[in-house]
Amino acid sequence: MGRRLTPSAGNTSRGFTLVEVLITLAILSLVFSVVLISFQRSTLFTFGAKEEAEELQGEASLFWELQRSLAGAERVKINQGKEIFLITSGGSFYRGVVKKGFIYKDGWLYLYEFPYPSGSMDFYEEEKLIKLLKLEDFKVFALDSRGKHENYEGLPPFVIVELNSKKFTFKVR
Repeated sequence: MGRRLTPSAGNTSRGFTLVEVLITLAILSLVFSVVLISFQRSTLFTFGAKEEAEELQGEASLFWELQRSLAGAERVKINQGKEIFLITSGGSFYRGVVKKGFIYKDGWLYLYEFPYPSGSMDFYEEEKLIKLLKLEDFKVFALDSRGKHENYEGLPPFVIVELNSKKFTFKVR
């Protein structure tokens, strides 16, 4: 007669139960979810930091551009606190004395530069405007012994520029 095989008490090889496999998969999915969320947050933080750095770089470039333009200014005209025009030796694109304007409209600050300081100070050609910087807010004022002015023509001792709630005071000449 044949021999019957029966499991012996010493045989410990047994497989995983379905419950054990499901618990392991659930734990692994939680770990991968945490890793994925951490990666996603760090990526968003990196993009946010990059955008903030670019914004600061743009503001710093504008600061130095205004500083150079106002240091060489012979005449300044400010319109409604949103535009500043200068006759200055601090040109960006042309040598010598130039007509230069910083115009804020539609949430953008534009630069206008013309190689000859002729005609009306606040005249500019729309198609020659150069987009400088997207800003939430831009205000410019002349500051003299009588106070702060959002409309001014002449050569004030100081110009105040407000960019996105940051305030800068420039000495003119």
